[in-house]
Amino acid sequence: MSSPPFLHIDELDGTNGLIKTKAFVNYTIDLNSHTPHQKVMLGNSDPGDVQRVCLVFNDNITLEDGCGYVFGGFDNLWPAGEEIQLKLAHGTWIRKIYDPNDN
Repeated sequence: MSSPPFLHIDELDGTNGLIKTKAFVNYTIDLNSHTPHQKVMLGNSDPGDVQRVCLVFNDNITLEDGCGYVFGGFDNLWPAGEEIQLKLAHGTWIRKIYDPNDN
């Protein structure tokens, strides 16, 4: 099985299926639901540049504000809000590559 294609977060358009990307968690968005269990805003390394919503449905994944990750997730379009998202559900993964608290 081949690995998913790598896309920068500014290349997500909701049509690519399973992809690999890299981004930082800028902040967590409060949710009033149990599904998804987490919603965060992702950004690249330059503040003010492209941001994307990331929804976490996978109970084995919890993202931390300020940390950088490599993601294996779904390039998703939420039709009701016309919002492009990175969706972390069953079969997805993360790898932390930066933690501001590490010395």
